[in-house]
Amino acid sequence: MAERKPVVGIGLIGAGRMGSIRAHLSSTSPAVNYLAISDIDSAKAEALAQQCEAAYFTDDNRAVIENPNVDALIVSTPEGEHTDSVCRALELGKPVLVEKPISLSLDDADRILESRAKSGADLYIGYTQRMRRRFLSIKEHIDAGRLGEVMSARLTIYSSRAVTRQIHARTPHSTPFTNELTYMADMALWFFAPRKPVRVYAQGGSEVFSEHPAGLGDYGWAIVTFEDGAAVNLGSSCILPERWPAYVASIGMEIFGSEGAVSVDDSHKEVMMVTNEAIPSPYAPDSSVEVAFLGSAMPGDWAMGDFYGPMRDETRLFLERVTTGREIPLCGGESGRAVLELAMAMEKSAKEGGSLVELPLKG
Repeated sequence: MAERKPVVGIGLIGAGRMGSIRAHLSSTSPAVNYLAISDIDSAKAEALAQQCEAAYFTDDNRAVIENPNVDALIVSTPEGEHTDSVCRALELGKPVLVEKPISLSLDDADRILESRAKSGADLYIGYTQRMRRRFLSIKEHIDAGRLGEVMSARLTIYSSRAVTRQIHARTPHSTPFTNELTYMADMALWFFAPRKPVRVYAQGGSEVFSEHPAGLGDYGWAIVTFEDGAAVNLGSSCILPERWPAYVASIGMEIFGSEGAVSVDDSHKEVMMVTNEAIPSPYAPDSSVEVAFLGSAMPGDWAMGDFYGPMRDETRLFLERVTTGREIPLCGGESGRAVLELAMAMEKSAKEGGSLVELPLKG
């Protein structure tokens, strides 16, 4: 394990939407005394560096990763571009926090885990919803046995067409299974741990986003069976109306145990703002609404010149891990691979018209 320091240098790879938030949170943390930023678009890297008063910026990712002043990396590139940057950082023994999912293929995920195993460096995957207080509380009560044996659950996540367009523009082959629903897959594996999934059945479709290359642009539903017979229904719809009031997504779940149950309505309808002025979407810059469910931006919210919410907690916990070595509840590398495998199994089943897919995946 790397030597702990009271303050560290952070390298930020990717100056996009999530990277900008991570850079701000790093630059305003007392645990960070050096910030370096890279993006293939040098103008974006420079602009973010100026906003965050970063010490260094470049369009060369390796220059940041190999910078001797950088002790740990945050990788916020598009999903398909994670692997090389993460592997190089881990090879150098530098801790990494990478946005979800860990990668877009199991081969790449295995490359990352191999690099981690060789160096022993920390690796965390940004399944930010774990940091929501309500979900942390549910996990705590499940682990304490207050629900008895958890036997079944329903977990759903819905987003608007405006948000979905942004996702497709970034990653055209992305499906509800490998993007939105991966959050719920992570929750399911987290709540049902240490049990492992063994079988998946899924369906999907693509009428609204009919140009989707896999025919899976609109929605995805799956039934996942665990090794002891427990079952979870996971569902995602990406075609809520263009101006649906949720900023990013609405989450719902029911978890049923032998001694209790949990029900969550995470639609944020209890805090609604209506205005004659357009409210810009925090995720889709070409979209706005006049009615908004406040607090429905999944990473959190900008307020009073700062950023608050689960992504703040996640980023700061990563910095605490780097500087103090304390244990933190973020998603680790092996868990991130397991989520990817489950998402790919769901996608495979849906592409095959609802075939029964056994886990672990072969080939």
